[in-house]
Amino acid sequence: MKAGTFFIRAWRVISILGLLLSLFTSYVSYPGAVAVRFNEIGQAVQYVDREAVFYIAVAIFLINNTLISTVARLFTRVPIGQIPIPNQPLWADHRAELNEVITNWFYAIMSAINTILALALFVLSLLNRSDLTATPINYAWLLPLSTLILAAVLIALPVRLLIKPAAHGER
Repeated sequence: MKAGTFFIRAWRVISILGLLLSLFTSYVSYPGAVAVRFNEIGQAVQYVDREAVFYIAVAIFLINNTLISTVARLFTRVPIGQIPIPNQPLWADHRAELNEVITNWFYAIMSAINTILALALFVLSLLNRSDLTATPINYAWLLPLSTLILAAVLIALPVRLLIKPAAHGER
C-alpha cells in the first residue's frame, strides 16, 4: 500500500470517528435551544432546536459518505476517453493507478467534509457553553482552517495528475 493511500484511509476512519464523537458529545452539551447566530456584541439572536442540529449533522454525514463513496466506486467504470485529465494517453496505460489516485481524492473530499463538520459542531458547542463568553477568538480559526483543508484537497488532484504515473516496477 502506498503512503498516500494509507494516509487517506487513516484520515477517513479518523474523520468518521471524530465526527461521531463530536456529534454525540456536542449533542449532550447543547441546551434545548442552540444559539446559531450572534450579533456584533456576542449575544445570540437566532436559535435552533438541538434535535434539529443533530439530525442536520447526521443527514450531512450520511449524504456525504454515501454519495461520495458511490461516485468513487462508479468512477472505475468510466471509460478513460471520457475522463478530462492532463496526460490522458499516458494515464490510459496506467488505469489502475489512475483509479487509485481518483478514489483517494474522493475519499479525501469525504474526510475533509467530515473533519470540517466535526470542527463546526465542536465550535458550536463552545459557543453554547454557559461557563464561557463567546468571543471571536473561540471560533475565528474555523473558517481559515476549513478553507485551507478544502483548498489543499481540491488542488491535490490536478497537481497529482500532472505528475507522470509510475512505470511498472517503479514506486
